[in-house]
Amino acid sequence: MAALCQGPRDRCRRPEIRGSSFRKCLDFEPKAHRENNAYVHDVSRFRLLPLAVLAAVALSGCQASGTAVAVDTTLTASPVLSGRQTVGQTVERATEKAIRTLDNAILPLNVFAPTPEQQARLVNAVRHSVALCTNRFEMKGYDDTLLPPQRDMTPRARRYLFVDPGLAARYGYAVPLPSPSQQQKPPRSARTDTGLTPIEEQAVLNGQGPKTVRGIRVPEDGCIGAANRRVMEGVPPDVEFLVVRLGMQAYDKALGDPRVKAVNAAWSACMRRAGYTYPTPVKAWEDPRWRKQGDTREEATAVADMRCKLQVNYLTVRLTTEIEAQQTMIKAHGPELRAFRRHLRTRLANAAAMLGERP
Repeated sequence: MAALCQGPRDRCRRPEIRGSSFRKCLDFEPKAHRENNAYVHDVSRFRLLPLAVLAAVALSGCQASGTAVAVDTTLTASPVLSGRQTVGQTVERATEKAIRTLDNAILPLNVFAPTPEQQARLVNAVRHSVALCTNRFEMKGYDDTLLPPQRDMTPRARRYLFVDPGLAARYGYAVPLPSPSQQQKPPRSARTDTGLTPIEEQAVLNGQGPKTVRGIRVPEDGCIGAANRRVMEGVPPDVEFLVVRLGMQAYDKALGDPRVKAVNAAWSACMRRAGYTYPTPVKAWEDPRWRKQGDTREEATAVADMRCKLQVNYLTVRLTTEIEAQQTMIKAHGPELRAFRRHLRTRLANAAAMLGERP
């Protein structure tokens, strides 16, 4: 799995960066967070099960079938003010309504994905198995403490490149993500009295290096590979990524929807009226000028961007079209998704057996 952007420099944490075949993160840092960045560079060697699925976003008014009920979060271009109400207050209320709609929502494909509790059991089983395996090579100190379920901490509005305009005024597009209480990490060696060289440790972990360490043959792909094979026993290869893959296909399908193209054009026209020329929101978000430290235009651009998204009802259009695209995927891949559920039960049974093992 490709490395995921995590931590404060994660302006590119959109759903399409998940997985080895998906688009990679942007290769620059938001100017507000060029210090103390927290990229995770090398998660590929720990090839654990995916620790998160697509950020769940849909309309709070969805029916059980996933049909979207439009929720109008539009900010009119010339709001009618009453009493002491200000334009800023109108924007604030529209923002709260939009974010609340996203936070109370679910996408149709999410009913097939592992829950955070199930995902935690799968990850903990792999961690426990890796720790038992490394102990055979006298690599003591690998932590297999049970990790709690992990929720995606990315604000759901980021799925459609939206942040609170008030925060955009302060950070531009580099609004920091909230920090999770405990981030899932793979087992790490305490390097205490192991007597192994770094090359030997790497071989034991992922099979890259000597085939024998301390007279013991290293499993294919190391202890991590062996643990992954155990939890996936009886399950076809790569089946664990089915829901993520279909979600990505639905996301891309929605991007090509005529309604999305129309709302992009409306957003672009709104931005032109504000003095900015961008064909689509992603072009504003990824403007290479924001790579330069000290550029003061980012904040004003980001505020105009978010206000235009509210004015043209951008979020509702994106949500509605993605829900419909996911419904299409479910109809087209029903047998595969039902098989995915069966395979998930198999994986959970494997995990339970693995967690019951002792040295």
